[in-house]
Amino acid sequence: MAHLIQSNNCLTAWRDACNFILQNGKGFNLVVQIENPLNYTDQQFSDITNSDITTPKKVADVSNTIFPSKLYLRNQSITLEQFYRKHESIYLRGKTMHSKNKSRWGNYFLRFTRFGELDQNQLQKIIKAINTRTKQYSACYIMHVSSIDLDSNTRALGNPCLQYVQFGLEGDTINLTAVYRNHDFANKALGNYIGLSKLLEFVCNQTGRNVGTFVCHSIHYYMDKHRDVQQLLNTLTW
Repeated sequence: MAHLIQSNNCLTAWRDACNFILQNGKGFNLVVQIENPLNYTDQQFSDITNSDITTPKKVADVSNTIFPSKLYLRNQSITLEQFYRKHESIYLRGKTMHSKNKSRWGNYFLRFTRFGELDQNQLQKIIKAINTRTKQYSACYIMHVSSIDLDSNTRALGNPCLQYVQFGLEGDTINLTAVYRNHDFANKALGNYIGLSKLLEFVCNQTGRNVGTFVCHSIHYYMDKHRDVQQLLNTLTW
């Protein structure tokens, strides 16, 4: 049985999903629809990140694996291709310097921009297609994260958890749908929601479209730190 949660922004969606898991436990097929993903306040963000659950840095570390927003904002003067290569260079340099602490599989944004044995830039192909096609197509702009050529399809644990991202055109608006095979709500989901929303915002900025809704399907969802999460949620007034 699927469970649907509808919420306003990334932070209220995380709050609502955590409340659901606290009441019902872990399970399968949690679908969260976020109407205005990035329409949250600094105070809301501070209320969550100044707690025992997480910090701004921890959220940013997760979010940046999906879309490196600060790197992008600092490099507005360079081309997109230069931005993609700069991100790759920084990531690979950090992986070399801290090899014991880095996952071997890479990060999501690198899979968006250099996927598979042919190093295909899935993200730029989507941006180019939206900008150059004379006819609007609603359901064909997809990015794969996992590949049988790169990953085990029977792995019990480990990365990548995000499997699939789709951009759906609806008039002058772009909506985003993402699918996670396994989703950790205490440690990862908030950063995932924010990173994917910023990725959507990036594509909209590059194509002159408006940011629409974000739907996240968590096939298997779970949460630890129940007591800490409950204590945090009890303090929220929004």
